[in-house]
Amino acid sequence: MSGNANIIVIEGRLTKDPTYMKTKNGKSLCKFSIANNRYYYTNGSLQKEVYFFDLITWGYNADKAAVSLFKGRHVLINGELRQNSYISKDGIKKTAVYILALEIKNLDKKSIGNTSYTKMANNQIVSDSIEENLEEVF
Repeated sequence: MSGNANIIVIEGRLTKDPTYMKTKNGKSLCKFSIANNRYYYTNGSLQKEVYFFDLITWGYNADKAAVSLFKGRHVLINGELRQNSYISKDGIKKTAVYILALEIKNLDKKSIGNTSYTKMANNQIVSDSIEENLEEVF
């Protein structure tokens, strides 16, 4: 039995520098947000809506994202939509919806060196059950 299709392809620009973490078991995790613009016409006038999306990537992609992504970087993401429920520290049940980034492509026309961005990656220790406790992530 196969599952239903869950495919996300989205383009946008990072709204801030990514946050890089490692679980207690050494798994790499990188989280970031992108802004996605939608343009349309209403009564002959061009309108713009901006949507903001939270993303997470793991492993090699997280390591690479931590040193090559930064605020303003134009990216194309292939991934999956994910939803997790958790109990916050104040005892309230919350739900987080995010995009699991499986592939990240740089769309910037100019190559920008990433050596200065390596220093932004930090090695925070987070729970190994991060998928179940997304309050630590978002």
